[in-house]
Parts: sequence; C-alpha cells; structure tokens
Amino acid sequence: MSIGVGVRIGSVVSTAVVASNDPGSADPVVIVRDTVLNKRKDGGTVLGGEPELGAGREFAESWSGFVGRVGDPSGVAGTADTRYRAEDLVATSIRCLLQECEPLPDRGGRDGGAPDIVATYPSRWDSSTAAILRDSLVYAGLERITLVSDAEAVSAWFESEIAALAGTLIGIYHVDDTGAAVTLVRSGVAAGRAFGFAGDGSSPSSRIATALGAFGWMPENLDAVVVTGDGDMAGDKAAMTAIAVSVAEKLSVRCELGPGPEQSAALGAAILAAGFTSTSHQIVPIGLPPSHDVTEVFENVPRVATATAVAVEPEAAVAVIEPAKRSYARVAIGVSAALVLIVLAGLAYFLLL
Repeated sequence: MSIGVGVRIGSVVSTAVVASNDPGSADPVVIVRDTVLNKRKDGGTVLGGEPELGAGREFAESWSGFVGRVGDPSGVAGTADTRYRAEDLVATSIRCLLQECEPLPDRGGRDGGAPDIVATYPSRWDSSTAAILRDSLVYAGLERITLVSDAEAVSAWFESEIAALAGTLIGIYHVDDTGAAVTLVRSGVAAGRAFGFAGDGSSPSSRIATALGAFGWMPENLDAVVVTGDGDMAGDKAAMTAIAVSVAEKLSVRCELGPGPEQSAALGAAILAAGFTSTSHQIVPIGLPPSHDVTEVFENVPRVATATAVAVEPEAAVAVIEPAKRSYARVAIGVSAALVLIVLAGLAYFLLL
C-alpha cells in the first residue's frame, strides 16, 4: 500500500495529512494546529495552543507570524524576545507536525521504505526563498522532505479528486490577509510565476484574466479555477463562496471551493507523497475525512460569445455579491449530469425561438 504525508505551514493554521490513494484504503487522517510555535520549559517544542508566558504557565516562549518572514535576516522575536530565523521556525513547525503523525509504518513509501513526505510553501515565493527553507530543513535533519508550491499541491488534489481527465489547465486563486495571487498550473507543473495582487481593487475574475493574458491564453482555455485561502480569509466561508461565485459567473468557468480552503494544499501534498502523477497513475481519489464537507462546485451557463476578447468589469469589493443582480448554480460533486443537459437544452430552445 502506498502512503504519503503532506504538510503545510500556513500563516494562521497548519495542517498535516496522512493518506493513501490506493483503492479501498482508509480515509485520510488530518491534523490541524494553530501556527504558533511554543517552547516548553523542558526545552521541547510544540505547534499550536495559545502563547503563554510567565510563572506557572506551560510554555516558556512562543513565536507566531513567521511564515511570511522566511528569508528575513533580522529573524522573528518570540514573546521573551528571543530571535530565530523564520525559516528555522518553519522547519521546527514541520517537525512538530510530523511527530504528531507518529507512529508511521516502516513501509508505504515509493521506494518500499517509510512513507514519503511532501511539504508545501507559498506559491508567491521565488526559487531563492524556497531554497532558504530547503537549507533549514537539511540543517534540521529533514532532508528527505520534498518541497512543492501550494499551487502544485492544489493541482494534484484537483486532478486526483475531481478532474475526469489528465492534462488540465487549472487556475489557482489564492487569497489571504496580504492580498491575492493567481498561479496557472498544467498537470501539476506551474506554467509560470505566481501573479500577486496586493489590494489593487481589481476583481478576482480580472486578476485571473490578467494572468492568463500574460501567456496569450483566454478564460476558455481554463478547465477550472480552484479557490484557496489562508489566514482570516480562509475562515470566512461567505467571503470565499462569494469569490468562487464571482469567478464562475464572470468567466463562465467551473470554480471549485475545497472543503477546507486552507487545507487543499496539504491534501494535495499527501497525494503527491503517495506517488500520484497525472501521467503515470490512474486518477484514484483519496477521499476526504468524515469531518469534511463536500467540495462545492460553482458553474455558470456559458454566455454566447460576442467579442474576441474577454471584458471584465472590476469590482470594488472582492467578497461582496448582490444576490438580486447575480444568479448562479451551486451544485455538489455527484449531481446528475442529466440535470445540466436539461438546462442547456432548454436554453438552446429559447435561443432558437
């Protein structure tokens, strides 16, 4: 049996997933912790829990807000003003999550040994920032961990769990407390750099159109858009749903909002660690833990093309939708395809009248 471990250290929430995509395997095990690294009085470290300091408290010192500081030579100060490099704090956080996954079997890896481990990093990072984290992992004795971007992991999750065919072009729209980023991924390989948008006032659909235009692509070239999040935004279900609905409506593209916007990358990392590749493996879902809701799919009936270019009107507020002015269909995976065909047939009938 092939087993993989996926880890993602987020800005607010961190996730570890132990999963297998073998038919008949158990549901994935998901561990979620707050991204607060605590040092105990005995010198050990633990991820998660409220920062505590003082006599009689469990923790001697705590660090938070370090993911976005990787590569910063000034380091990150803890509650007792002890400074460590952010990348070392991330590596230690990964170690803490992996310790919570134990005991792991001594088989299940792609080489027949212990399960493989894949950790993700923010898609906005350039190669030099990812290399800095890689060096810290090696220093911490975690050199066997494979690093991939969040977008590559999310693409693997989409292809394994949802896509009917391999070779799809996916747009990953990621939003967090610092802004938004669009990454285009085909078959698990990033098609180019992540496009960052920090509070420029443009709508999600126009940002995706901008990223596509940089490669000469149009929205119709996309097979789907997957919306992910981090920080406070990921916990705002209404805001995340509004983004997905807006993208589906304005670009006439299928839009996926995973069961946990901040956890899709960790699930994808576990899928990759278990040996999934779109070119060499049959697409077999790993399933979702029983505590997860169904993945939501937002679709819009394609509009009749009236121009050769896509025109998108910017929105002032990304997360606000006026229901009276917009309509959308919200369907769960597994909805009968016959219903979609009936709707399309009815539309064609009225267009011919």
